[in-house]
Amino acid sequence: MTALEALERLPRLNLRGFVSPVQLLERFSEAIGVEVWCKRDDMGTVGLAGNKVRKLEVELAHAVASGATHLVAEGSRLSNATRAVAAASAVLGLKCTLLLCHDEPHEPVGNLMLDGLFGADLRFVGNVTWLELAEHAQKVVSDLEQTGERVYRLPIGCASELSCLGFALAYGELRNQMRELGRTDGTVIHASSSGGTHAGLVLGNALHGFESEIRGIVVAENVYPDVAGTYLSFARGGASLIGADVELTREHINISEAYLGEGYGLPASGVYEAIDLLATKEGLLVDPVYSGKAVAAIIDLAKKNELKGPVVFWHTGGYHALFDPRYAKRIWAEIGRLSKIVL
Repeated sequence: MTALEALERLPRLNLRGFVSPVQLLERFSEAIGVEVWCKRDDMGTVGLAGNKVRKLEVELAHAVASGATHLVAEGSRLSNATRAVAAASAVLGLKCTLLLCHDEPHEPVGNLMLDGLFGADLRFVGNVTWLELAEHAQKVVSDLEQTGERVYRLPIGCASELSCLGFALAYGELRNQMRELGRTDGTVIHASSSGGTHAGLVLGNALHGFESEIRGIVVAENVYPDVAGTYLSFARGGASLIGADVELTREHINISEAYLGEGYGLPASGVYEAIDLLATKEGLLVDPVYSGKAVAAIIDLAKKNELKGPVVFWHTGGYHALFDPRYAKRIWAEIGRLSKIVL
């Protein structure tokens, strides 16, 4: 059995319900002078979709098979991953506890409101580091296990050697779609933080002979001491799980922190313009925390003539932050045509 056959036979759940489409962003492409397509992983069923669902389809198949009764996940209160875990827990009939850091909320908005609606137990731990958050999560796991729960803990961003295989599969899906459209050998650009998406796409690309360029736009700082090294370890680990004989090196981990701005969930140059342009040209929504930074990168790279089409913007979802008053007010103030409207 080949590695690709092993990948296709990987046990996984169907949490999305359909194959996300690819669409040409014709008016956006004309505006920036580069042919851009969009892989619409912002669409779907469970939990309002997003890239994390692909990882969970693989990871939670393993959790269910192991007899888990309770999922524990960690992230910020803005986290798309924890929201997806909460939704998947509801679908699977599992209990769910979320450990959430950064600013404690004053009102239930965005992903936080959805976490609660999906029935998760929310535990806020304040403004701690990612490492401290992980320690809190492990303590909760231990406490739950003492009560008899069979706990399956999901790592930050649901990123792991196993879960990245969901995006190795996703690369093949995109490859087939683009070939049907007669568009091949392009560049895939996506927002990246915990690394499962990037690692999976890199592995999928390797399994198909490195046909594309995979570029990750980093949106969160200090997630790992060695970001590129951790991404690479996920990709290599995933390859090992399916018996893939592919050579992956640091050179294959093409990531940029140039569009991180002031940090995770904080302003970055060009993001508000990107949100505005994509909304007015295509009716598509991206947020200032995750996907908006990737679109800002696409626009900036196009201006610098450092990007050749076809480009695929992998829309990883996460538009929910648009409804957080902190971000909504800033967007309204920063986008000129909106700031002129008196509320």
